Amino acid sequence: MSLKGKLETFNIASLLQWLSIDQKTGVLQVSDGENDVEIFIKDGVIVYATSSQKEFRLGQLLKTEGVLSSEELQECLQIAQEKDHQLGRVLVERGYISIDGLKKFLHHQAKEILCNLFLWERGDFEYKDIPLNVEGKLIVPFNTMEIIIEASRRIDEWSVITKQIPNDKVVFKISEKMRDTDEIKLRKNEWRILSLINGTRTVKDVAKESGYDKFLAYKIIYSLMMSGFIEKIGEVYEKEGGLIDYMNIIAIFDDIFQTIYNTLKTEIGAMALTIFNECKAKLSSKQRKLLKDFDLEKDVEGNREALLEAMSIFADLRKGSTFLLQSFSAYLRGVIEKEAEILGAPITKKTLKEIDQLLSYVKKHQKDSDEKIKIVHEIEKIMVELHRQINEKIKG
Repeated sequence: MSLKGKLETFNIASLLQWLSIDQKTGVLQVSDGENDVEIFIKDGVIVYATSSQKEFRLGQLLKTEGVLSSEELQECLQIAQEKDHQLGRVLVERGYISIDGLKKFLHHQAKEILCNLFLWERGDFEYKDIPLNVEGKLIVPFNTMEIIIEASRRIDEWSVITKQIPNDKVVFKISEKMRDTDEIKLRKNEWRILSLINGTRTVKDVAKESGYDKFLAYKIIYSLMMSGFIEKIGEVYEKEGGLIDYMNIIAIFDDIFQTIYNTLKTEIGAMALTIFNECKAKLSSKQRKLLKDFDLEKDVEGNREALLEAMSIFADLRKGSTFLLQSFSAYLRGVIEKEAEILGAPITKKTLKEIDQLLSYVKKHQKDSDEKIKIVHEIEKIMVELHRQINEKIKG
């Protein structure tokens, strides 16, 4: 027999209970459009589960737990592919893990896949009766009710976590409490998450970089927040076709202005800050108000917090992003023109080259951030015009 449906109308707990009570043998496939899960059932008992999500793959779990390195994992995956063997068999044969150890990891892997499935809010499922041959295979039978009870506990815990972390775009920074790290006792996975929190990564980015599944990563982030080790500083926002990330705009322009500021400080000392203030004063009143607390004597976190607060006046996030970019661009033009006026075109040309190098670095090393690449492209348009102006001054 075959059964199809949606999780919105037939939840996963009811589905697994039905398959257990009727002692079904077959495969249950579930998909939310991005992730796919397969659950293998023998006489109503869950014997195995797989997921397309990287964090639930056996190799990733073993790497995250420190059983083997990235290089060792790649080597074992290559051997498994060449010999058409399962990864687990290769790991045992090469001595990375014992049979009992492998069984424990397979059990943990399947349990995490199943419990994570209960957190899905929507998805399509299809069950098919299919004979399963498990002879000679390492299987990890599950009691369906035990899984449902554990998953229900996690759902309750998840509802508490999501009150503080309502979506995957929340951003945290390290708090002042973390300055004296000698007195702080944390577990290995907590240090791992903490090392990834830098005031720019979203919780989604942190979870992805950590290698942990979403539930565990968010649980650790929540624990660190409640302990006062990290603080929420804002969110990035969705727009049609991508993300509006105010923080990326701020971070890139902060780097650019620091580059110019360092050049000016080297040449004219304390007067450098005066030039920036004069150029800011020439902006439109709305632009001045927005950039009022943007201060090159602050660190990037201080500027980010000040500007995120200033940006909160924008109900339309797309307009806010555009205005922030326009304000910084006008400020950049003014400062570069002032530098050329005071220090001359040749020195200013060197400054522009340094900015070009900075933008190239972002493009090369942060390819995974579509929003940053878009911002860089916008700044590059301004740079073309500034290069043209400076070249004309040199020729003239």
